[in-house]
Amino acid sequence: MQFNFQTNNLFVDVILPLALPHLYTYYVPEEFSSQVLPGKRVVVQFGKQKMYSALIRKIHKDKPVAYEAKPIASILDPFPLVNEKQFQLWDWISDYYMCTLGEIMTAALPSAFKLESETKVLFDPAFDKDFTNLEEKEFLVAEALELNKELTLFEISKIIGRRNVIPLVKTMIDKGILMLREELEKIFKPKKNVFIKLTEAADDEFLRDVFDKLERRAPKQLDLLMNFMKLKSEKQDEPVLKEKLMKISGSPHTVLNQLVKKNVLEIFEEDDLSAGEPGYVLKEKSDLNDDQLAAFVSVREQFSSQQTVLLHGVTSSGKTEIYIHLIDEQIKQGKQVLYLLPEIALTTQIINRLRKHYGENLLVYHSRFNQRERAEVWNKMILFQQYPDEKKYQVIIGARSAIFLPFSNLGLTIVDEEHDGSYKQIDPAPRYNARDTSIILSAIQNAKTILGSATPSIESFFNANSKKFGLVTLSKRFADIQMPHIEVVNLKEAVKRKQMKSFFSEMLLNEMQQALVNHEQVILFQNRRGFAPMIECMNCHWIPHCINCDVTLTFHKKGNKLRCHYCGYSISPPSKCSACGDHDLRMRGYGTERIEDDIAVFFPDKKIARLDLDSTRSKTDYQQIIAGFENREIDILTGTQMITKGLDFDHVSLVGIINADSLMNFPHFRAHERSFQLMAQVSGRAGRKFKRGKVIVQSYHPENPIIGFVVENDYEGFYNYELNERNKFKYPPYYRLTEIRVKHRDEKKLEETCAAFAKELKDVFGKRVLGPVTPLVSKVKNFYLRTMMLKIERDLSVVKLKKMLGTAMDHFKAEPENRSLVIQVDVDPL
Repeated sequence: MQFNFQTNNLFVDVILPLALPHLYTYYVPEEFSSQVLPGKRVVVQFGKQKMYSALIRKIHKDKPVAYEAKPIASILDPFPLVNEKQFQLWDWISDYYMCTLGEIMTAALPSAFKLESETKVLFDPAFDKDFTNLEEKEFLVAEALELNKELTLFEISKIIGRRNVIPLVKTMIDKGILMLREELEKIFKPKKNVFIKLTEAADDEFLRDVFDKLERRAPKQLDLLMNFMKLKSEKQDEPVLKEKLMKISGSPHTVLNQLVKKNVLEIFEEDDLSAGEPGYVLKEKSDLNDDQLAAFVSVREQFSSQQTVLLHGVTSSGKTEIYIHLIDEQIKQGKQVLYLLPEIALTTQIINRLRKHYGENLLVYHSRFNQRERAEVWNKMILFQQYPDEKKYQVIIGARSAIFLPFSNLGLTIVDEEHDGSYKQIDPAPRYNARDTSIILSAIQNAKTILGSATPSIESFFNANSKKFGLVTLSKRFADIQMPHIEVVNLKEAVKRKQMKSFFSEMLLNEMQQALVNHEQVILFQNRRGFAPMIECMNCHWIPHCINCDVTLTFHKKGNKLRCHYCGYSISPPSKCSACGDHDLRMRGYGTERIEDDIAVFFPDKKIARLDLDSTRSKTDYQQIIAGFENREIDILTGTQMITKGLDFDHVSLVGIINADSLMNFPHFRAHERSFQLMAQVSGRAGRKFKRGKVIVQSYHPENPIIGFVVENDYEGFYNYELNERNKFKYPPYYRLTEIRVKHRDEKKLEETCAAFAKELKDVFGKRVLGPVTPLVSKVKNFYLRTMMLKIERDLSVVKLKKMLGTAMDHFKAEPENRSLVIQVDVDPL
């Protein structure tokens, strides 16, 4: 659409980073007329004093009737940050997931792009605080930060005597002077590899002299240097990994330090994920075996008639290699590829593997990067849009937020482990599912989507069987490795026969002993973190609860604390019962921390590690644990579902599932699906390369059909069984669900208003509304909760029904007494 920029009666509708139901219109001063374009950021005033960076959505000449349009204060970008296809995706998310464009903008854009009056800034930790080259206004801000540590943009405006300070702060962020406070905790620190090389002074003559002196005076240093030279020759003059050298030589670090002091060796670091790491060589893709080739050809054929294809391949069948061949085809056509992973922090292996193929052509994007790193990826994507002939940045790998990046020529979206619940955003809005949204993204971009999983979601497999998606199956493991042999231990019988030691059956301990004797590794799976889920008084059965949430406090041995896993509240374990005063307090249940503790008693000479949310708090913990396990420095790895995601270990021969019942007995319609997926996925970690693995499943109910399907590796049997249950009780994929969560700090007020709201909804939707009910966790962070469920037949109009729901909610919230109620809508809840 062309505009006459010579006139000054121009208006823009903008998206503000606020949960506003409508766009807001601003007047464009004449000096900005030639610069405004949809997708650019502009600085605007909203309210009496607050300034925001907003996105232009629409340019027009229609003056608003209900209010006087304020002028835009400035334009921040030389080119649009968001393109029209992105806006189309935002519109779809807004309609389908019933959220505002402002909420989507907040989720989509890196924090560095979202500045407002209340934004707090502080010095970037990397800034050396050299003020000599700062401009006058920048100097004033820096000087104030020296005294106050952090400032809001509103405070900065007072300091420099200018209302609109957003452009200034943007410039200081770009220069690396400032950082947003909210981003400080998100700084991603990639794992560092420590390397050793010869110093520049160490020529042949220098080394001969060093060898002569060391032979006479320092044999240990000579031995270390000889090992270094041996590794160096094997690596063809590439830097030597410090960890490997120290392991081979068996020398203490003091010996290495002496050689560094003598200017013989030099130590340096490189990011593990850096495309330019020492020894980094681009690798050609491997040839596909017959089964992979057949699957690859079938995917391409089905893409001719289907926009989306489900690749159902058993664990270790080689799905990633098929993805690489599909990616290569898109690159040759000058297209972009989006490779989605459920959790980026858990997929170091796949990122490293793809880097070896695509080098600098690969971009990684996720929320653990700091603001400048995320903004840099965003800008590189725009650069590809501006200069498509550069053929850079064509492969983007990321977690769910990567669907919001500014793609301009997307050819393929890969959703790996498509069944994983991490693709669903729970809070805050938009509560989208990245798997489903990526299919819409591909449709908008005229691209294709491939969904991959060994245990597909019921909905995806149903869509494939209904011919909505294509379906390709890989039923054999790569190199014809057999699927693991699975045995089930009846815990009732084991307890009865006194065959249990702690939480481990005799069979599991014996199999572990045998695996460790054979120098193989073991994984133990327990999907509950902490040491014990609760502490209980044996006299009156009092249990400590969180003061903010309706949950028991979990005991964590590390730190000796009782913690709430919802709000973070913690206390020291009580010495006596707060109700009756008795001192007999005992731990109930067990989590990964206790499994780790107890297994060390049986295998005291083995290295044991734990992989869960508590053991991976810092940015590099996960990579260190995984690297240790890959390098066989760890013998036994215990963990939660984190160990099921995207991991490939060569020497794991045994997997133990400590308690299968805790997975299956959860009161949720997806409990059986999640149980099957978790058990099948963790079982797939066993015996992936050299030999057939073994899995021990411990259960008090071994006759449960879900366990039977896992033992037989029978996904289709499980699918048909579960489909029958879903149809009987009106659950997906036969019905669409929308959960309505209602929150209030006053429980009595919540009961009254929620009942009235439910009546309004039932007047509109009838028996399709279930509830309100009190959820299992009825209070979180001092808000009491009630939920309602809307079950809608698949053949009814989704658009029409959501419009009816939105109207009912607006009508209810229009009453003054109902405005304090918080209503959240979750479409397609997990």
